[in-house]
Amino acid sequence: MASREIRAIWIAIGCSIIGVVAKTVIGIITGSMTIISSAVDSGGDLTISVVNLFVVRLADREADEDHNYGHAKIEGLGAMLEGGFIFSAGCFIIYEAVHKAVIGEISHDSVLGIAVMLPLLALTFATVLHLRRVARETGSLVIKADATHYLTDVVVNIGVLVALVLVWLTHEPIIDTVISVGIALYMVISSLHIVHEGFGVVMDKSLDKEVVDKVRALLGACTRIESFHDFKTRAGKLPHVDFHVVVRAEMTAVELHDLFIDLRAKIRDVVGATTKVLMHADPAGHADGSTVES
Repeated sequence: MASREIRAIWIAIGCSIIGVVAKTVIGIITGSMTIISSAVDSGGDLTISVVNLFVVRLADREADEDHNYGHAKIEGLGAMLEGGFIFSAGCFIIYEAVHKAVIGEISHDSVLGIAVMLPLLALTFATVLHLRRVARETGSLVIKADATHYLTDVVVNIGVLVALVLVWLTHEPIIDTVISVGIALYMVISSLHIVHEGFGVVMDKSLDKEVVDKVRALLGACTRIESFHDFKTRAGKLPHVDFHVVVRAEMTAVELHDLFIDLRAKIRDVVGATTKVLMHADPAGHADGSTVES
């Protein structure tokens, strides 16, 4: 699974390199702040994608003596780092746009910018579609964050095209400043969502309420258990579902094992194939029991 995620990141890196080089050159030639803003955003894409290569490799490592539960939580930290970078880039763009407006620097040759931005927009959009598919199929939070980041780049590129066209039609350079600031604000808002999601993984945020309700209903409908309690979940690349069940005191070890296998399969159908399920069995009328995990 990790190899597929790594290939997706390499595709994103290639897209970013093309974007950074093309936008930087055209931004310098035209003097467009929106193109330069987009170049900064693509530079952030490139930097974070490179970092994500290491994050994905580490997150996929097996559990060891120092990390008994594996390394998947590093994806939460990686997402927070990515969000922080996007936030910083957005603030930088706002500063530069306002600064250029104050000193009266204007852009020119919008037609050249339009000609370059159109194919870059198509390339970035294709990259977003690929990253989203890989994130959906692998459950990788890092790839999902990368897809969100590149989707931001799509919006940025659209904003750049709108700015270039309007400046070309109206000959009003202030449009370039206004739209570049709008792009930056969008980046800042997007970054906060990414940081929030990464923080949730690090802090063991539970699964979505809709998923939790489905699992609870599944357990409640099981006729082989009398009741369940101490129900807990944890989201992330490797979701966890932890619960206690009260079963007949005379239930055999084989029956208990079969019960667990059945419940685990049904829970994974709801939550995902990589879900770790922990079930503690309490014999009816007794305070303690046995624990089964997978």
